[in-house]
Amino acid sequence: MRIRARTIAPAADTRDRLPWATVTDDGLIEAEVRDREFTQRCLELANAVDALEGRAVLEFDESSTTVDIAAPTDEVFESLTDRALFERWFGLPLAIELFPGGRWEIEGGGPVGTVVELVADHRLVLSEDTGVSTWELSEVDSGTRLSVTMRLGDGPPPPRSWCGWLSGINQLRRLHEVPDRCPIWVA
Repeated sequence: MRIRARTIAPAADTRDRLPWATVTDDGLIEAEVRDREFTQRCLELANAVDALEGRAVLEFDESSTTVDIAAPTDEVFESLTDRALFERWFGLPLAIELFPGGRWEIEGGGPVGTVVELVADHRLVLSEDTGVSTWELSEVDSGTRLSVTMRLGDGPPPPRSWCGWLSGINQLRRLHEVPDRCPIWVA
């Protein structure tokens, strides 16, 4: 599924402040937005910002995505496992014990779980209350190819959980590719 913005316009003279883009869509301000619509609208905004900046949009399906990040695999992996770097792209601090069986938690209301598998700079598998996420990194000419899947049993994860990771993946890429970046999400 490719997500495209409905209507987006740069906010006048605000590129150096938050937010620098606004999305106009009546559905965005509905009191009760269904999960799939919520997921789609979050990614529409992230993709619209990338499109305005001339970058490739994030393509995904209900439980997987692959994105190339212009940075070495060790730097991207460190961004997944280092507390301060994780907070810079995800917006919340991470507590993680970097060994199989170790505990991990996104502090401040995020998921809590266990590290299932860890291969430094290449693979991280996390079990959490909303499913199992697998983060695989491989070296490509442009830097790192990051493939992420999330499953809940034999099916896809809850859309809101998947949206959180997808929105974060967009910010992870921006962390490595956009100098002096301005986050597009405000908590």
